[in-house]
Amino acid sequence: MPVKIKSIEPGSLAHEHGIKAEDKIISVNGIPLRDFLDLQFYVNDYQLDFILEDSRGSQRELTIYRELARPLGIIPQDYRHRNCQNNCIFCFIDQMPPGMRKSLYAKDDDFLLSFVYGNYITLTNFKEGDLKRIIDQHISPLYVSLHSSNMDTRQELMRSANPVNVMGILAELSESGIDFHIQIVCVPGYNDGLELKRTIGDLMDQSLNILSIGVVPVGLTRYRDQLCQLSSFDEARAIQVLDILDELRASYKSQIIYPADELFVLARRPVPDLEYYQDFPQLENGIGMLSLTLENFKKRKRAILKELRQSGGDFVILCSTSAQAMIAQFVKELNLRLKGQQLTMQVIRNDFFGAQVTVAGLITFSDMAAQFSPQKPVTVILPDVIFNHDGHTLDGKSIKEIQEHLDSPIILMDQLWEDWQCLG
Repeated sequence: MPVKIKSIEPGSLAHEHGIKAEDKIISVNGIPLRDFLDLQFYVNDYQLDFILEDSRGSQRELTIYRELARPLGIIPQDYRHRNCQNNCIFCFIDQMPPGMRKSLYAKDDDFLLSFVYGNYITLTNFKEGDLKRIIDQHISPLYVSLHSSNMDTRQELMRSANPVNVMGILAELSESGIDFHIQIVCVPGYNDGLELKRTIGDLMDQSLNILSIGVVPVGLTRYRDQLCQLSSFDEARAIQVLDILDELRASYKSQIIYPADELFVLARRPVPDLEYYQDFPQLENGIGMLSLTLENFKKRKRAILKELRQSGGDFVILCSTSAQAMIAQFVKELNLRLKGQQLTMQVIRNDFFGAQVTVAGLITFSDMAAQFSPQKPVTVILPDVIFNHDGHTLDGKSIKEIQEHLDSPIILMDQLWEDWQCLG
């Protein structure tokens, strides 16, 4: 399918040569283009021979010679991802309440988004030629939701419309130099215990190019009335998984096996130090975030204190239950050095999704409004991850609307405590 152009950057080479929005790129240097990644991959030659099609269906040929100081300037139309063909028993999207914005119900299982954004894919959604393309274009690393190396257990968990020999695919792509980050969503009674040991043992095969293995506990919301019954993680189960992973790291002498932060919180164990996580390969998967946040706080404590003193007045930090212990530590240390000001903490319980959902990124406005109401003038410090790229919460409230509701200045704090934004 040709690549349709969304816009052209002013002053770019494409603009100079008369390429316009709504034109379609049929091919470059004789190679048909399928999507945005093909466009990036094949436009790096010095001479680019385009076949273009305008909005009326007329085709034309055009040659552009690249210049180092000037961009090509072609912005493709937004990519339409491939939808997931699985019906996983633990799918978080299936546990979403009705009536939320449409984008929250989108299920992608697309290897291009895995490569570009680190989205986890199941390898069950390949079309003819996809494996060859991954190898030819060296689309690596890929982020793979494995869950189990046993085909029967994996299918029981995923209920895929197209079950595949996932270990065979990993082996084939590894042989061609493709690397992988692996995710295992651990579901009690399905792929924990001996199954977890077997899966990680299979992944320790030296012929597989595994960069990291992340083990995360299944996340369950209160919206499961029409779904199969699953058990959640508690302290005992978290301790069991952590002990298994410690044993595997030791027995295989491997540092690429990582438990999710939530397991340490549930087990009431301290998170490991920075060295444990090496280069934080699965930070976006909630692995190593607490350790890195603690280190950033130590480094930036003086700057944070300076910001609080300059802002003046008192402050309250709203946080999730999973971060409660760490934020309490930060509040205590900062208060020791604040004179004439006070910093307090308000934990926001997740009533919207259910008490088993404990991360900051899933805090909603409705829970904040129900559980927190300033009793005196304060500046409210919010984790910025509660907002999407458009500045809205999961239940659709904007930063401005929250500020008006609280009638308070707001500071947005980066989840890793690296930076903040004062909104006044």
